[in-house]
Amino acid sequence: MNNNKILSRSLENDVAVVGIGGAGTNIAFCLEKLGYPTIHINSSTQDESAISGAKNIRHLKGFNGCAGNRQLAEKALSENMDIVDEIINLKESIIYIIFSSSGGTGSGVAPALAEMLAEETDKTICCIVVLPDKTEDYDFHVNSYKCCQELLNIEGLGSVMFLDNNADSKKNINKHCANMLHAFLTNNSVSELGNVDEQEKRTMIATPGNFVLSVLGNDKANEASVIERLTTNNIFAPMQKDGRCEYVGIINASNKGIKKEEIIKLVGTPRRTFEGFGSDKVITVVCGLSFPFDHLNNIKAIAKQKHDERQNAIKTAPTATLEDIDFEEETVSKPVETEKKVNKKPSRRELLKMLQN
Repeated sequence: MNNNKILSRSLENDVAVVGIGGAGTNIAFCLEKLGYPTIHINSSTQDESAISGAKNIRHLKGFNGCAGNRQLAEKALSENMDIVDEIINLKESIIYIIFSSSGGTGSGVAPALAEMLAEETDKTICCIVVLPDKTEDYDFHVNSYKCCQELLNIEGLGSVMFLDNNADSKKNINKHCANMLHAFLTNNSVSELGNVDEQEKRTMIATPGNFVLSVLGNDKANEASVIERLTTNNIFAPMQKDGRCEYVGIINASNKGIKKEEIIKLVGTPRRTFEGFGSDKVITVVCGLSFPFDHLNNIKAIAKQKHDERQNAIKTAPTATLEDIDFEEETVSKPVETEKKVNKKPSRRELLKMLQN
């Protein structure tokens, strides 16, 4: 999207949400409750029932779950392109696509959808990606790594938030993500000391790369707590420590002044820092960061370890067979038949019918 484009809609009214798969629709439902227009996409009716009361559920017709198969999910999308057209025609110019990178439906549908929207519209396309915790299964880690590879190669994609399931319970992560994003999008604080206006927020949202956010109440906000929330005590994958950063945004309270120099020491020298005051919360954004490559490579390493364990089990398992058995039975005299009958083996259907008697 062209960041210089002048838009008449206020930022909070110019954002639509698309949740995909079980994890994605759960987070999207949190944002729907906060007032954002939302479309929920799923292939599983069971996952759909988990968001009771949600509006605009779009089922991938012809499918009931994708069993962790990303290719099957992409095929499901290809057979339900009316959903893509519906999203393309949304009036909002900013679309957040929310999904788990590890399951089937989300990790298969989301990259394809994001790329189509980036190619076919001038909307700002952002992603919120859930990464697996270290205890999740082999397929989940493989899916996650491959999904993030695809995201990295999408031209025109805006900001990406990487949520780390190692950080907290899934329910807490979902809630915190929705509330923090909402706080950033809706903050309209003003001060003679300076403001972070809507166009500056749009610029940060549209900037490609990792997007990390901290929201603290004024009573808890200081430089140490903000840095802690950006680095360790948060719901995000750890930032890549390579000094790459495009923008920093700091919205302070009138009586608080988080120094940008401290944030820059942490994240690297930005193109520009947007600073504002007069807020009831201290909101800090760093964007245009590199993808969290170290964390993603750790996901790959876990997948490799689980792969090797499986292969070693196959190699070391003893070869086992079931031998034939041939028991001698006593001969039972039968009456002499006048006509020889041909014994026909019953079919499986016939055998099943016998079980009904």
